[in-house]
Amino acid sequence: MSLARFWYGLNRVISPFGDFCCGILFERSLLDPLPVAKTSVDVILRQATEADIGEICRLYSTDAWLYLGKASAKGGVDTAARELYRDRLRRGELCFLAISDGEIAHVNWVCSTWGDALPGNPIRLKPGEIYTTDALTTDRFRGKGLHAVVLRAMLEHAQVRGDRHAYTLARLDRADSHKGLFQLGWRECGRAIYFLPRHSERPWFLGCKGKLEPLFRRSDAA
Repeated sequence: MSLARFWYGLNRVISPFGDFCCGILFERSLLDPLPVAKTSVDVILRQATEADIGEICRLYSTDAWLYLGKASAKGGVDTAARELYRDRLRRGELCFLAISDGEIAHVNWVCSTWGDALPGNPIRLKPGEIYTTDALTTDRFRGKGLHAVVLRAMLEHAQVRGDRHAYTLARLDRADSHKGLFQLGWRECGRAIYFLPRHSERPWFLGCKGKLEPLFRRSDAA
């Protein structure tokens, strides 16, 4: 049994009490060339606008770990979540979309000021750094290479803008999301193990290793 599968199984057992997580911080220099990335789907890549917020929220509401709001038993969208995603756009963060036949197939964000990372510990970015987060491929488009294609476009955009370094955070038990990262030359630089009690926003950190400084910067250190 792989470590990721073991972690996933353990989390299912303790889920009534909280979430047991291992967050992996990845990094990549933007000074290095980007490998080619291809998808088997015909898509158009564009940046999201505020008009897309409703559909973006609906897609994220199916994933409790990614979603900034609270899932509704009736399937509705948390109105507070709309404001959180709208705030991202208004403070200058970018949301990249892959559109296929008029449908959003993949969503991904790139932040250049700060971004949601570990619970209670947003990543605070220095000039020249970016943070990619909340990559989501809808069910019928998974396994077609969309993550790598969209992520490459995001990194290329950052390179043109003059950014020099990129970070992203992934969960150990979501190994499928790591494939696009490795394909584009990201490398692991640190891990944080924590338990987040149910109905709490303050995690209990159980162990950290490697380079995690970007995740624990003070708000005045940017």
